[in-house]
Amino acid sequence: MSKTTIGIVVGSIRKKSQSDRIGKYINDLLGEFDPSIEVELFQLRDLEIPLWHEDKWESGSDLQTFWKPISDRLKSCAGFVVISPEWAGMAPPHLKNFLLMCDGGELAHKPALLVTVSSGMGGAYPVAELRMSGYKNNFLWWMPDHMILRQVEGLFVSNPPTDLDNRLRARLLYVLEFLVETAKAMAPVRASVQNLKLYKNGM
Repeated sequence: MSKTTIGIVVGSIRKKSQSDRIGKYINDLLGEFDPSIEVELFQLRDLEIPLWHEDKWESGSDLQTFWKPISDRLKSCAGFVVISPEWAGMAPPHLKNFLLMCDGGELAHKPALLVTVSSGMGGAYPVAELRMSGYKNNFLWWMPDHMILRQVEGLFVSNPPTDLDNRLRARLLYVLEFLVETAKAMAPVRASVQNLKLYKNGM
């Protein structure tokens, strides 16, 4: 059975973050419904990616050398789950910086499930922001469905699980299955159609 690799990008840099907890929960869900899936976890807290600057385009630059192993890991993924906290009504700047760094085809034409978390009743602003501008030159393909996990500190912590936990878990399994199957279906399309040398930037 061939393996499908899904990358989970945890967009918080806090030492103890709800985004990290949700990322681990989603990791477990992926393994639960499809044991053939491999997961690559990208913790922005641990990666400590520098701010993008034009040295990224200079062959042999320190920034390009730093980025290459991360880029190679991203390229091995067929799809992604991107988890964003909401900070002051925005997606975190380091998550936007990460997406800006992915200008070498790492994410191009690969499906991604967007999951936002909020300690209160927010979470919608990062969805709008990332859908509007988080894909342009990296060509990440946001799935139509997304998940907003509000009052996240109370989710998936009860034993037995609450009714809300069960409903959100079922919805997560549904959208994750769509993500995985779309990732599998898009691989041959990229191989036959994608031309990032000719069309490097979005319009």
